[in-house]
Formats: sequence, structure tokens, C-alpha cells
Amino acid sequence: MPELLLLEQLSKHFSGLHVLREVDLAVEAGERRAIIGPNGAGKTTLFNLVSGELLPSAGRVLFDGQDVTGKPPEQMCALGLARTFQKNNLFLQLTAHENVRLAVQAHEGAARRWFRPWDSLGGVNARTQEVLAAMELWPRRDELVKNLSYGEQRQLEIAVALAARPKLLLLDEPTAGMSPAETARTVQMIAALPRDLTLLIIEHDMDAIFALADRIAVLNYGEVLADGEPEAVKADPKVQEVYLGV
Repeated sequence: MPELLLLEQLSKHFSGLHVLREVDLAVEAGERRAIIGPNGAGKTTLFNLVSGELLPSAGRVLFDGQDVTGKPPEQMCALGLARTFQKNNLFLQLTAHENVRLAVQAHEGAARRWFRPWDSLGGVNARTQEVLAAMELWPRRDELVKNLSYGEQRQLEIAVALAARPKLLLLDEPTAGMSPAETARTVQMIAALPRDLTLLIIEHDMDAIFALADRIAVLNYGEVLADGEPEAVKADPKVQEVYLGV
């Protein structure tokens, strides 16, 4: 499969503190790649560089064959990248349906059709229902987000990201803070996403990682310690020493 995302010698430092050091990473189209590592290893910084939230200190980001190094988040979204964050980024006073519909409207170019009632936008409504159903939130569509459970809010954030029909979806700790039942349900829903959607996942729950990932990259002190198939990474003595605690 062709590479959808390629990181070449990607580095980031803040006032002399090196958070990422010359990271090389290739993610194939359709792949589900996990990024794991201790706290402070540079995982979220890597996401911020890929999505355009931060500028790299050195190196390049190539996405879908283009050099996108330094492109801002809105341009990355237009190219087909979407992401979730560790903290929810939702409109709490709106319903679940309204949150997703706004995201769909923005992607479909319907956000500025001021003089058309929203229920006349058939394509928008169909896509909104499709995305909510994928995250098992259609029955909760009319509930205000502030009244949803924490797990449901996390699922809704994934739904909002999916609204843009991304080629690559970055999931930053999608099960963090969830109960075991919520985690299992969310992992099942992520696993059921179309295989042509490429996933890059930061996650601490190793059961979730091994249920979802085709390959795992391990970061430690901003460097790639290991990168390979799950069982090989799990058996790596260096990974066991610095992260898995074996």
C-alpha cells in the first residue's frame, strides 16, 4: 500500500528542550498505527506537528504525496486530516445532532446557506445520521451535549471528526477516563470504522492498542524506540524496560 503519511527527521524543541528528535515514521493508507510511550515522550507534540498546530524545528511532514510541513490546521483538514484531542472540544449547549450537523455543513460547503432551513439540506442530514449511527449516538441525537455521559461525549468528538470525511484520523487517547464498559464499546466502534480510513492513535490502554493496531511505534524521550507489529513490539526488551514494566 502507498504511504499516506511520511515523517522525515521530524524534530521539535522549545527553548532548548528537545521534545522530538529526528523522528522517521511511515504510515500506509488504510493502516491503523498506534503511538505509545511514557508520559512526556512527545506523542501529543507529534500529533500537533502532523495536524499543523505546531511548526517543526526541523524535518518534514508529507501527507498524501504533498509536503505539508507548516500548513495550518484548516488547510490540513481540507486535505483530508481530522483529529480529536485529549480534552473534548464540543458545543456543550447544543445537541449531539447539532454538533455533528455543523461539522458536516462546514465540510459540505453548506455552512453559509443562511436562507435555507437546515431540514432542507438532505445530504447534510443523511451524513449527520450516518456519522451519529457509526458512533451509536443516533438514539441520543436530541440530547444536549452537557447531559451526555463522558464516554458519549468522547464518542461524539470522534463523530464530529468523521463528519469531514477524512483520509487520516488522529485519535488522541480516545478511551482516556472511560469506564471499562465504555472503553470496550468505544474500541469496538473504532474497530468497525471503514478500513480505507487510516488511523493514527495515541493510547495508554494496552488492551485497546492490541485490539486496534496493525503496527505500533514506541516513543521514548522524543525518539522512536521501536516500530513494528504488536507482538514484536510487546516482546522487545527495550520496550518492556521503559514502558510495559515487564
